[in-house]
Amino acid sequence: MTTTGSPLEESALQQTKLLFGIADYSIFFAMMGLSVIIGIYYGFFAKQKQDNTAEYLLGSKQMKVFPVAMSLTATHISAVTMIGVPSEVFRYGTQYWACAISGLIVTIFMVYVFLPVFHELQTASCYAYLEQRFNKNVRTFASFLFMLSCFLTCSIIIYTPAIAFSQVSGIDLHIVTPVICCICIFYTTVGGIRAVVWTDTIQFGCMVIALIVVMIIGTVKLGGLSSVFKIADVGERLIWFNTDPDPTLRSSFWQVSIGLTAMWISNVGVTPECVQRFLTVPDMSSAKKAVWIFGFGFVIVRLLSIYNGLLVFGEYHECDPVHSGLVQKYDQIFPYYVLNVAQHIPGLPGLIVVGIFSAALSTLSTSMNTLSGTIYDDFIRSRYKMSESAASNVVKVMVVIVGIICLLLVFVVEKLGSVFSLGISMAGVTSGTLLGIFSLGMFSPKVNAKGAFWGAVISLVTLCYIAVGAQLKILDGSLQYESLPLHYDGCLGFNSTGTETRGFHIVGEGHDNSDLPWIFRLGFMYYSLLGTIIAIITGIIISYLTGGQQEPISEHLLTPWVRHLYKAVRCVDDYDCKVPNNLKVELTQVCK
Repeated sequence: MTTTGSPLEESALQQTKLLFGIADYSIFFAMMGLSVIIGIYYGFFAKQKQDNTAEYLLGSKQMKVFPVAMSLTATHISAVTMIGVPSEVFRYGTQYWACAISGLIVTIFMVYVFLPVFHELQTASCYAYLEQRFNKNVRTFASFLFMLSCFLTCSIIIYTPAIAFSQVSGIDLHIVTPVICCICIFYTTVGGIRAVVWTDTIQFGCMVIALIVVMIIGTVKLGGLSSVFKIADVGERLIWFNTDPDPTLRSSFWQVSIGLTAMWISNVGVTPECVQRFLTVPDMSSAKKAVWIFGFGFVIVRLLSIYNGLLVFGEYHECDPVHSGLVQKYDQIFPYYVLNVAQHIPGLPGLIVVGIFSAALSTLSTSMNTLSGTIYDDFIRSRYKMSESAASNVVKVMVVIVGIICLLLVFVVEKLGSVFSLGISMAGVTSGTLLGIFSLGMFSPKVNAKGAFWGAVISLVTLCYIAVGAQLKILDGSLQYESLPLHYDGCLGFNSTGTETRGFHIVGEGHDNSDLPWIFRLGFMYYSLLGTIIAIITGIIISYLTGGQQEPISEHLLTPWVRHLYKAVRCVDDYDCKVPNNLKVELTQVCK
């Protein structure tokens, strides 16, 4: 490609000067201030004081269905979705739409497999189930996995909105990230679960409004819905059913609909951040309603983000913003697009960036609150006796410590790949292993503690080796994936009569990954599924070799799908059969 030099440089300079105005900053800081006010209200002025763990972590189990459902949805629609998905569609097409299938499967699994068990147990930490089903070692290991997952993913969650705000404000990324962390730490620490749920609800509303506003403006600008899809079709972005079974592809129908399903079942069904939400409502019926509302929101917001990716492609289908120098990396395309299409309406870019921030803060606050509660419940409560007031203060201190650690990890995350692939890869390291542990416990009464523990260890070590190895290969450039064609014919300064005979380029074109070990080329969307399979198979084998489960267990520790095949065995008065006190059954004969 030949350019005249100054026209392209001048165009890039002008467009990169698209920054926030006074109205945008006003809306942005008003939203951040509202989050702080909610924290102050629930921390100091509400009737329910945050001076005990039952209130701080579970809201005294009197929360309403709708805000809990909105909080759940906001938690799982992070800034990675808001920014990463449009970037993914821009470069690789719409195959991610199959997440709608995953969302339905996840909701069904949650309602009929995991929720009945956890709601009967009524414990703030879902890992208490593992101690009752297996032993304390399995519980501790699972809690460690959750801690590892939170630290890995929270750093990505902090980094993603910082990219957006840095793009629209010109403020350095490393100045933005501490501000995000401090705001979130404050209202989470002071206000507890009630503040988290209500800020999540408000932030989710801002997030949806932002997505819809972008959709309307972008669609009108491109000439209507049919024009959006026509441009995407010509640009080869409409990919509905890529059924190629090759597991080394970056994305396919099978990877999204099957691979990501395992990750989301784990993230929704067997993590404290979700189980904790289900226990904030008063009864099982309310919990099921919250799950179904969540499932609907989970799918809709992701589909809206996919459509926004088509809008971004429609706007820049003739001039790739990274190639032309308008943005430095593809994760910045959506924030730049927002500022570009909404700049003529004062305050609108601020509202949309607030939506991106809201997505991040809702996920981050939930993770901080839940992780601090898990650390207290699984590592501190059993070792140290303290009053409820002291315990509440310990949990609050843990929130601060967790936030600081996640902030420091941002410096590592920014050196790695795109936030979309990185987020899924990091979640996949632990989510599959956790799903495997709980599946072994709820679906097979014959699996013992040794099988569950060593199956999980083998699964984690294997996934760490694969994921870390793949990220290192991406970092040194030896692992690359070809993007779809990215055009620059429409960039100012492009000379069609020059020596360049085509007006498009393909990121990663011509790169051969075949020299790498096959295991590092495995699609990152399959990480969770692979971890689950390894944990289950090795867990069953080790259990069989070590004699299986010797002591009888309660049917309440099995999912309802399995209970009719296995009834609780006889329990004498002085033997609890590993049944928690609130579920202890006293039978005089074997149930048939």
